[in-house]
Amino acid sequence: MTDHRIPPMDRPWPSKLFVEVTTACNLRCAMCVKQSGPGIPDAYLSDETFEKLVPAFPTLETLILNGIGEPLLHPGLEHYIRTARQNVAADAVIGFQTNGSLLTEQRACSLLSAGTDAISISVDAADPALFRSMREGGETEDVNRAAAALGRAKERTGRTGFRWGAELVLARETRAELPKVIEWVAARGGSFLIVTHILPYREEAVSSVVYDPNVDKTLAHYRKRKEEAAELGIDLSLYYTAKWRLGPVERREEIIACMERVVQEISDMGLPQHIPNLVSHDEGQYRETERLFRESSSLAQARGVDLRLPALGPRMDRRCDFIEEGSAFVSVSGTVHPCYFLWHSFTCHADGRIRPVDALSFGSVHDRPLLDIWNSPEFAAYRREIGTYPFPHCGNCSLAPCDYIERHEFEQDCLGNRLTCGSCPWSLGVLQCMR
Repeated sequence: MTDHRIPPMDRPWPSKLFVEVTTACNLRCAMCVKQSGPGIPDAYLSDETFEKLVPAFPTLETLILNGIGEPLLHPGLEHYIRTARQNVAADAVIGFQTNGSLLTEQRACSLLSAGTDAISISVDAADPALFRSMREGGETEDVNRAAAALGRAKERTGRTGFRWGAELVLARETRAELPKVIEWVAARGGSFLIVTHILPYREEAVSSVVYDPNVDKTLAHYRKRKEEAAELGIDLSLYYTAKWRLGPVERREEIIACMERVVQEISDMGLPQHIPNLVSHDEGQYRETERLFRESSSLAQARGVDLRLPALGPRMDRRCDFIEEGSAFVSVSGTVHPCYFLWHSFTCHADGRIRPVDALSFGSVHDRPLLDIWNSPEFAAYRREIGTYPFPHCGNCSLAPCDYIERHEFEQDCLGNRLTCGSCPWSLGVLQCMR
């Protein structure tokens, strides 16, 4: 029996396990890490690797069977679910996320009969053209069919506790689709919608980002001061034009003095700042996103949809849900990782800057049992260190570009931390996923 007085990260077993059954996919989604650079090669979880995970199942609260690829491509998925169902606690949740293109009624019944408790379908737009632009190779009819298949399968199998929902990647091109997707989920009997911002893996995707890059507490102070300055006829967005004499600006000295006073106030408050991001803050877009989230929350509540929205921008106060909830991630090859961010090696353009990320593994289940890896001094120390959140806010630093983080083979950040978590968008609240 789990002692809930012990934080999940300190328990002698993972409470949540994410198992990557395949890295292969039948779509070519624009926002996927597989479409960046050389990508990630296709591979499938072996039965041998899966069997090595079974001893850790009895204490799990959640088992998520997906990673980079499309889980329905694995012919052994039902076998894995059935095996897990036989070994996890009765109230443990088994689920996965899918693009839905392969989800027929027959397959849905098979999955539910095996013991699946939750499925999330990727739905980025209700408009067919927009949907195709985000998920190359996919069609809205695919997800319509998948939703209908899950509804019928739930009735046929008598799995009244089964829940399905959707995930939406929010981008400038598709944000207006959010209310439509809420309606889509509700109309088809879905129960939840997970919304995440886009992580630009390619430079050309940076313009699609919706969230403001400034941390919330810094932005709140800047917005207040900018509004006060505007009442005096001072436009802080002209700071660089005035500072570097890039063009004629009225009240140049006042703009410079006012902005530099605000920057000093932010520094005195102990908050990070990236002056170019503050100056280029788009108040109109920010308020539009606030309105969209507010109205979407009201709509979801009225329609009975559990809506999980991301933050409007990076949080000053980090929280790593993966660490706090006692999660472990197993790759298709059997290596064990701490989170989504460090599951694979890739390069992204978070905050418009190059962010090389190297996978962090604490060992392979082919070398020693999963529970031994979880309880190893290295993994335990890692979880404790992450839990103190001692990291700089790399995306809100005016000293960028920075050699500490803008290269592979990371050694340490500017504060001496040997962990790359300073640039993790999940802990900042702008990315989220099924968990």
